[in-house]
Amino acid sequence: MIELFPSKLLLGPMAGVTDYAFRRLLREMGLEYGVSEMISAKGLCYGNDKTADYARAHSSDHPLALQLFGSDPQFMLRAALYLEKHYIYEVLDINMGCPVKKVVRNGDGSALMKDIKLAMEIVSKLVENTSKPVSVKFRSGISEDSKNCVAFAKAMEKAGASMVVVHGRTANQMYSGRANWDDIGRVKDALQIPVVGSGDITSLEEGLDKIKHYGVDAIMIARALRGNPFLVRDYKKYFTEGTQPETVSLEERFSTMRTHLKYLIEEMGEANGTASFRKHGLWYMRDFPGSAKLRDRLSHLQNAQELDVILSSVVDR
Repeated sequence: MIELFPSKLLLGPMAGVTDYAFRRLLREMGLEYGVSEMISAKGLCYGNDKTADYARAHSSDHPLALQLFGSDPQFMLRAALYLEKHYIYEVLDINMGCPVKKVVRNGDGSALMKDIKLAMEIVSKLVENTSKPVSVKFRSGISEDSKNCVAFAKAMEKAGASMVVVHGRTANQMYSGRANWDDIGRVKDALQIPVVGSGDITSLEEGLDKIKHYGVDAIMIARALRGNPFLVRDYKKYFTEGTQPETVSLEERFSTMRTHLKYLIEEMGEANGTASFRKHGLWYMRDFPGSAKLRDRLSHLQNAQELDVILSSVVDR
């Protein structure tokens, strides 16, 4: 059984973004349900250390779902058993929605939506042979004229999945166009297990609207959290205290940036942590007036001391 928490918000995994440090920061904002970056089943089975790193989590980063991807049932089971033995987590999430070509080319991710029988075999094998509840993330379908999300969702439920997450775009859409929430609503109407909806939610208001109109049990947000971890707090406070979103002060934004960089450096070392932070720095400041020069400086950031100098120059304007 998967417990969905009061905030009705799940973190959507993003490769190279929702890492150990960012999830730690989001927990401080009130995140109640985190999901790791995608973990390759074959990478784990072949002993790839970088792949295994994706399963690491801070002590505060729970409840946590580890997201596994692959299309070979035996590799998936071996990887799941490895995770169960070596890592602490609460849910095993299976990615059957990634549209990236190098993933799909191997028959993984959203390619599994073309082979419901194989997808069911993977899920049932994991449910029967591991102790963690299993959730499945997928899309509306492969293309607009071959949408099969309802049939696929029913198959996942029959195979033993405890929850599904549906992104309302097709694999062919990648991340373009708009998510079709009617597809998500049809899945919700067809299933008994919890259904989480994903796609184009950038605010508390939009999330509340989707929950109300489509009846989903929760929503998943990914890209909208880049540079805006404060959105997590909006959901947590609304559902636990009934309060509306707070305006984020410049002081809090800068303090959060410093903390984010600090966590990355603690995890990766100064050089790698700072390099990883650069993209986050650009996201944090994307809507700041006259930020072109500031963003250029952030894109070449070398260390935490330099970040202090850059942010202090903004305050001193």
